[in-house]
Amino acid sequence: MRIPLFVTLLALTAPLVTANPPPVIHFTLARRGGAFPTDNVANLTYLAKELASAEARFNQTRREIKGNKVVRRPKDKGVGGGSFGLLMGEVGQQGRWYGTLGIGDPPQDVELDLDMLTSDFFVFTTTSSKGSKYDDLWSQSFLKSNDHPYTNCKLPTDLVHLPTINTSLPLSFAYCRPSKSYLHTLLASGSMLGLAPSDSLSQTRTPSLLKQLGEKKLIEHNIWSLMLINGQEGVFSVGGTGAEAVETVMRQTKEQMDKFGELEKNRENEQAVTEEPKILEKRVVESGLIAKDNTWREGWKWSKVQGAEGWWQILMQGVWVDGTKVLKNQPVVVDLNTAFILAPPLAVKAFYSSISGSRNLPAPHDNFYMFPCLNPPTLHFEFGGWNFPAMQGSKGAGYLGGPGGKFSLGKVHEGSGYCVGAVVETRMGVEKDGGTVGKRGRGNAAGGVSTGNAGGGLAAGNGMRDVWVLGEGFFRGVGAVFDFEEMRVGMKTY
Repeated sequence: MRIPLFVTLLALTAPLVTANPPPVIHFTLARRGGAFPTDNVANLTYLAKELASAEARFNQTRREIKGNKVVRRPKDKGVGGGSFGLLMGEVGQQGRWYGTLGIGDPPQDVELDLDMLTSDFFVFTTTSSKGSKYDDLWSQSFLKSNDHPYTNCKLPTDLVHLPTINTSLPLSFAYCRPSKSYLHTLLASGSMLGLAPSDSLSQTRTPSLLKQLGEKKLIEHNIWSLMLINGQEGVFSVGGTGAEAVETVMRQTKEQMDKFGELEKNRENEQAVTEEPKILEKRVVESGLIAKDNTWREGWKWSKVQGAEGWWQILMQGVWVDGTKVLKNQPVVVDLNTAFILAPPLAVKAFYSSISGSRNLPAPHDNFYMFPCLNPPTLHFEFGGWNFPAMQGSKGAGYLGGPGGKFSLGKVHEGSGYCVGAVVETRMGVEKDGGTVGKRGRGNAAGGVSTGNAGGGLAAGNGMRDVWVLGEGFFRGVGAVFDFEEMRVGMKTY
């Protein structure tokens, strides 16, 4: 039995509606298509396509010098794997994390995709039946505008209904409707919330959602946070964190599961059934997995944003494998919608060399590494002087979960004692013979994507050489808060 996440959020935020300062706005998140598939046997063809798709998202920007700093800019239309006339961040794609936003009067529920690599807030409506559609013709509160911030896009204002605080207010957003003669009208409808920390990545040059909420005094702090409950549910919070909500629902779920487990074992032992959840809670708190902080500034380990302005790039101070620090001072970009943890060539070799029995797979899947399924590593990433556990699972033949634990993407093949590791090699931005590596000799899975720009120089390429990407797997068990005001990222375990 699982307690619905939205019930817990409503219960926690209901008494805060009249609070001063403004309450935190919570969105329940889901992963479109369900949890990332980690079958008993790894589907290497599927994994390779997912890797190419992830790298293509990082290839849609370029770097340029602005004053005394380097900033990221969207590439020209259609360049870098993007489609001509489309904004970065295609809505409705499988494997993306999304919430729901009510727009208009009466409200039309539209799926709101999150994207940490873009900064635009837009609604995309097509003639297709796919996705979730917003239509201005059905809204009594729609206010049109003559502004055209982007191809096939207008800049209207309409009522937006915010969850948990039960508040509606007029907000502006780019409203994009491709012509019926365009193939784009066959794509899914929906909306996109860009969460990148710089306006340099905005293609519409319109106010972001968080900026508008701050100007209208709906939120006190220009921050947002992510906490995942499991592989397909989570909490996205604006103006604060969802730490209390996530910790409560996790504790209640564990208590309920433990209670029903005891009922199955011994229905007559009522005392054991009622007392066990208390023991569980005590054990969890004492282990440090649940931190009891009441403010978003306390209890978090902070890292300053660095590198070219545009993404949430921070410094990972160390990579620890089985208690040994094997790498230090590694730049990382944090991105929820990357299915793997991506590491550059030299780093991934050093990482797997510290895991006994591991080696990379033969071409064309040589970006993936295998390790003994019965010996998954105990992995920690160091931020702010604190070691955060990552994808840790049980070891040994008695483990009842999937082969290789949480670090595994599945067995190499049926009957194999080796599993595919979730840390995957990326060669984005790595030059070879005067050019750049994009296809890797395994076919053009990303639709002709190549990394970098011709010419060279400080701002050439996508700037991902020697940079890690902390993807979805890292967020399982680690909460993160992103502070626009002080340009920093905070983390804590739960």
